[in-house]
Amino acid sequence: MLPYVKSAERWIKKHRQDPAYRAAYWQLEYLLAGAGRVDSATNLRGQSAEQRARITFARLRAADIPAQRLIAIYLGVAALIEDDWKSHNVREFRIVQAAKAVHRLASGTHRKWDAWDPRTGGTRPVELHAYPRSSGHVLRKIGAELEKAGNELARAVLPEVIAMRTKHFGPHPSHPPVSQAS
Repeated sequence: MLPYVKSAERWIKKHRQDPAYRAAYWQLEYLLAGAGRVDSATNLRGQSAEQRARITFARLRAADIPAQRLIAIYLGVAALIEDDWKSHNVREFRIVQAAKAVHRLASGTHRKWDAWDPRTGGTRPVELHAYPRSSGHVLRKIGAELEKAGNELARAVLPEVIAMRTKHFGPHPSHPPVSQAS
C-alpha cells in the first residue's frame, strides 16, 4: 500500500489548489475539528460504533495527523484496490481497508507510572499499553467519513495516482508481464 500512498502524496503536493482536493481537505479538517474530546482506549468498551469512530477522529486530531495524510491514505487505498486486478473492488472493502490504515495512526493509549513493589520495598516503573479493537462497525463508520470527503477526488485522480505509482515503482504484481518482442 505504501507506494500508492506515496504516489497520492506526490499528487497532492503538485495539486494543492485543485478544487476537488480543497473540498476533501476542508471536509476532513471540519470533521477533525468537530470530533469532540479524546477518550482513552481503555474507556471505549460499551460505546456505540458512531461514538468510537468520532473518538478515533478526535485521537487523530490530538496526534496532529493532518487531513492531507488522511486524504493520501484514502487515495492510496482506493488506487491500490483499483490497480490490483485480483482485488475485491467493492465499496465496503475499500472503506474498511482505508479505515484500518487510518485507525492505526492514533489508536493506542500509553501510560507510565511508578508503582510500589513490596518485594524490594521501593518503586518500579509500570507501563500500560491499550489498543482499541478495530471492529467492523467502527471501521465502516470511519471509512464512510473518509469516503464522504474523498470519493469525488478519488474518481477524478485515481488514474493519475496509479500512473505515478507505476512510473516510480513498476506495475502492480497482479498485472501480467509484458512479453518482450524479439
